[in-house]
Amino acid sequence: MASLLNNIGITLLEQGFQVGLNWLGQFARVIIEGIGIVGLGIIVFTLVLKAITLPFDIVQRVKMRKQTLIMRDMKDDLEKLQQQYANDKDTYSAKMMELYKKNGYSMFGACLPMILSLVILIVAFSGFSAYSRYANLQMFSEMSVAFNGAVLENSANGTDYTLKKDENGGVVVGADGSYTLVGADGEEKMTFRWQNGAVLPIEGEDCVYTMTETDGVKYFSVTAPGKYLSYFYNLESSVNRQYEIDPALLEPLLTEEEKEQIAAIAQSAELTEAQKTAETEKIYRNHVYKIGALAAKEHYDGNRPSFLWVKNVWYPDVSYNHPIPSYGSFKSITGSVTVIRGGEKVKEKLENVVSEEQYNALTMELETEKTQPNGYFILIILSIGMMVLSQFISMRSQKESTQYQTVDGQGASTQKVMLVMMPLIYAIFAFLYSAAFSIYMLVSSILSLAVTVFSNLILDHSFRKKETEKIHAEYGRTFEWMEKKKGAEKDNKASRRKNKK
Repeated sequence: MASLLNNIGITLLEQGFQVGLNWLGQFARVIIEGIGIVGLGIIVFTLVLKAITLPFDIVQRVKMRKQTLIMRDMKDDLEKLQQQYANDKDTYSAKMMELYKKNGYSMFGACLPMILSLVILIVAFSGFSAYSRYANLQMFSEMSVAFNGAVLENSANGTDYTLKKDENGGVVVGADGSYTLVGADGEEKMTFRWQNGAVLPIEGEDCVYTMTETDGVKYFSVTAPGKYLSYFYNLESSVNRQYEIDPALLEPLLTEEEKEQIAAIAQSAELTEAQKTAETEKIYRNHVYKIGALAAKEHYDGNRPSFLWVKNVWYPDVSYNHPIPSYGSFKSITGSVTVIRGGEKVKEKLENVVSEEQYNALTMELETEKTQPNGYFILIILSIGMMVLSQFISMRSQKESTQYQTVDGQGASTQKVMLVMMPLIYAIFAFLYSAAFSIYMLVSSILSLAVTVFSNLILDHSFRKKETEKIHAEYGRTFEWMEKKKGAEKDNKASRRKNKK
């Protein structure tokens, strides 16, 4: 069958394509890649972020409690103002603000926790969204490196020489019509006379360099003994290798199934000669691509971005998404990517960097991963449920505070709305974005719940004691629980004295 074919062009995958990261994405990258285990890295990142914001959270909780006490003291005055100016909302608002100012109450301080929570959520979402795109794309970029490396093991690998040029970029031609070869280091290698189709012997090189000229453009064609992949490049411009399969050398390596397919194509009466050539070339090409695809799969299997039941944490924990997406979903990872070409960074659309044919070649051995569910909604349900529970406990702990924030009960209504809205907003994010963000929200909600319960115990004890001392100092009252406590202390002392005797 080799007689049907000339050398078959094959395109390697572009490498090094990536998207940029904002500061939080870089921070997430350092932690997650430093830990080495994706799921654990996300949890550690959440803990670090929570530790950074914890002091602000505690300060704000203390401030909220102080504001509650101020509002409690103003409650009677506010109710009087409300009755006095029931039909004059503007005057009521002005008088209320005067009372707030007089007593040192800040409305901004009362709503700051909610604002702070929203800001943290947006910042964390931005960071995870950026890093998810980066990590997902980086996985395919690294798979491309593995793909190309496996394919190029069967290729000639010579030195990329170019023709010497003058200051203006023109090719230098000697008086006798000779040319000079320059190596990648800029040093002159040799001077020669051009002869189309001639083999140029280069001392110390295992590869065979053949001079060819097509449409006035001079090329080097580079082959190596026993290697079925060769390459050629333009001698006059920057090196851009184009690879070709030598069917005569590859044919003995084909599987029996591939040989039978080629024989069937040759005997087909329904195909034209051009179609036979195209179908046969496709089999040769796919044989080489499969070598690269197996290496890409091996890299993927050794670096799966999985966590528990989620196959790929950079996609949502849903059954209708897959660990390896279709080409259409792959293109939607990001609008554009950065690649390095000719030593310069270039912005390109992802589809211009990785075509559908190249993507299918890269993922040829990952067909199972293209159809299996990425998850089962478990992280989404857990994180939403934990968020609702955390907010409910927080709302219950701030019941008194909310009661005194507004006389007309709007504070409580606002909290109830937030109890519904925040999980709803997050649910939209969870279904559209990565499972990594769901892990963050689940861990963050658990930590928030723990902080709420623990801080309430401390603050309740501290402020209860202060309130009691204040009332006792003003009115000389002693509460029943204080008398019981004193009585218990006396009984304990008496018991200890009796035991000593």
